[in-house]
Amino acid sequence: MAVLPVVKYPDPVLSAKTKEVRVITDADRRLVIDMIETMYAENGVGLAANQVGISKQLFVASADQVKGKELVFFNPRIVRSEGVIKEFEGCLSVPEFYEPVKRAKRVWMRALDLDGEEVEVKGEGLLSRIFQHEIDHLNGILFIDRLGFLKSRNIKTRLRKKTVR
Repeated sequence: MAVLPVVKYPDPVLSAKTKEVRVITDADRRLVIDMIETMYAENGVGLAANQVGISKQLFVASADQVKGKELVFFNPRIVRSEGVIKEFEGCLSVPEFYEPVKRAKRVWMRALDLDGEEVEVKGEGLLSRIFQHEIDHLNGILFIDRLGFLKSRNIKTRLRKKTVR
């Protein structure tokens, strides 16, 4: 088990669509363990593979942060959504910024679990937000991309200046 370095904006891996996982290997299972450890070490509730520099359609989540009850999804996709809610979000790859983002209130997601079995999961509340946020990551979209042109550009400019120092 290892805590992996979390990739920060503007690293290009964060803006690229990740690759589908065709077969879940032992290396993927070890990666999941490391991602879960990293998520907790960073006080996060979700972590996508590209946030640790790996282009795979994989994310881990724990809305209640109870160790041993984490959720693991490969190749996730939203198949249905209901309602709209606007709440603050943050991101381990976009440190120090928290902004309100519109998301669906409820989502139904299909994915493969750690055993490679297809599952359909309903997310409500924070879990719905986590599913949408992490799937956005896997598609190369950051929460700041959903803020409107001017606000998004302002935050990205500020983050780029920090990385130049």
